[in-house]
Amino acid sequence: MSKILFLVAAIIVIFLVSVANAAAIKVIVNDVSPQPVEPGRDLTLRITYSNVDSDFVTSTAKLDLRYPFSLKTSTESFENGFDLCAHCSRTNTYFIHVDSQASSGVYPIFVRTTQSGSESVRTINATVRGKPNVVLSSDAITNTTPSSVFRMDVQAGNIGTGIANQIKIVSKSSDFISLGSSVLTLSGIAPGNSSSVSFLMSVGSELKAGAYSLPFELSYVDESGTSYNSTQNVGARVVNLGKVSIQNIKVASAFGDPAAGAPVSVIVRIENTGKGTMDAIESELACNGQKAKSFLGQLKRDEDAPAVFDMTLPDGGRHECVMTTSYSDDLGSHTTTNKFDIYLKNPELPVMQIIILLVIIGLVYYFLVRKRRKKKED
Repeated sequence: MSKILFLVAAIIVIFLVSVANAAAIKVIVNDVSPQPVEPGRDLTLRITYSNVDSDFVTSTAKLDLRYPFSLKTSTESFENGFDLCAHCSRTNTYFIHVDSQASSGVYPIFVRTTQSGSESVRTINATVRGKPNVVLSSDAITNTTPSSVFRMDVQAGNIGTGIANQIKIVSKSSDFISLGSSVLTLSGIAPGNSSSVSFLMSVGSELKAGAYSLPFELSYVDESGTSYNSTQNVGARVVNLGKVSIQNIKVASAFGDPAAGAPVSVIVRIENTGKGTMDAIESELACNGQKAKSFLGQLKRDEDAPAVFDMTLPDGGRHECVMTTSYSDDLGSHTTTNKFDIYLKNPELPVMQIIILLVIIGLVYYFLVRKRRKKKED
């Protein structure tokens, strides 16, 4: 019986000594920063190991890291053991990486220390919280013209590390007016994802050709309720078009009134009633099989110039004419067709020449008849 009591007493003494040694190392957390930490960033952990006993101790210390944490490096290596004199301390700084795909939440970091075969565990909680970053973009809008209507698809992409919620996109342009609602919303965008909204836009009638930045006001909140606000611009290019209009038509001749069989000039005054410059203007006029060309070159906005077509038409009366005009502007090459009629007089007979001719014919006839009579009388 005494042996059993002695054995139990020895076990109790050993256990008490182990507990005393285990408690001799105190784990002091000096710093966990930043808090919260973003996914894909680094976390710095500073821990002081302090010997609160009056005896010299040998211990080991190890970080037990689980997802989403991984150890990059540390200033000291305590995993294979370290010594501490009575009431002495040693500090180690750990540099920990947070996985970029980590979800927001609170994650544990375990600090395991051992002395004399006994282990103690200290749990440190670290908060991981993503920070959203929403940027706006759009496909290049290059074919807009003043007074036109077009659809603008705006993409909202989250290039941050946290979820963006309650996203609101507001069109703020004064030159490009939203025909529908100027405020469009999205419920949320996860990191690395994007979503789009569509605005129906009207271009101001007096806008000049050139590149424009359309401002959009963007607001959203993260998972903690923090608000984010910014104004971002999306580009658009306005181009101007030329437009062929006929101001007036005139038919002239160097030989008096325009008449059939004589050279005439069909003068068509062409005006550019569009908002853009017309370049390389060339016109062809076809009237009842007769054709002529005219080159004008360039017409700026509201400018006009005559296109002169020289031709000779054999018949008088009404002639159906078709004028085909080719030119280029900001949108490329174009061809337009205009139809109109012109009128020519039939050639007038020269009265005096006819009278003289009739007199001559009469005289010739008279002498011929008289000569025949004279022969008969002889």
